[in-house]
Amino acid sequence: MNDFSLWEEIKKTITPLTGKGVARLFHKEVPQRLRVRRIPAPEVSYTLNLHGLTVADSYEAVKKFIIRHQNLGSKKITIITGKGLKRVGAIKKEIVLWFDTPVFKDKIASYSWKNDGGALDIVLKRIKK
Repeated sequence: MNDFSLWEEIKKTITPLTGKGVARLFHKEVPQRLRVRRIPAPEVSYTLNLHGLTVADSYEAVKKFIIRHQNLGSKKITIITGKGLKRVGAIKKEIVLWFDTPVFKDKIASYSWKNDGGALDIVLKRIKK
């Protein structure tokens, strides 16, 4: 008798488990520490680099960038202004003043400087539907 036929003979003698006790064996409640938690999706941040632009060009670029990403539903964006080598850069001084104008007030929820003042992290407001 080969191994395959021996196994077939053994399978014929096996009876499946039935009854209420069997269901409890296989459907135990999982302890709290073993439950799988959903991992949040990584947050995507879009970046605009203003190096090499004039103040006027930077204003238009920032305005278009913020409007576009608010319409796309982005939560967070980054604008790189640069630190300025010997003195504070012109764009860095102006950009905070732009955010107080009506053009930007209804689009920006909050902002904070990062990288020692070389870049701005901006949280955008949601568009109400």
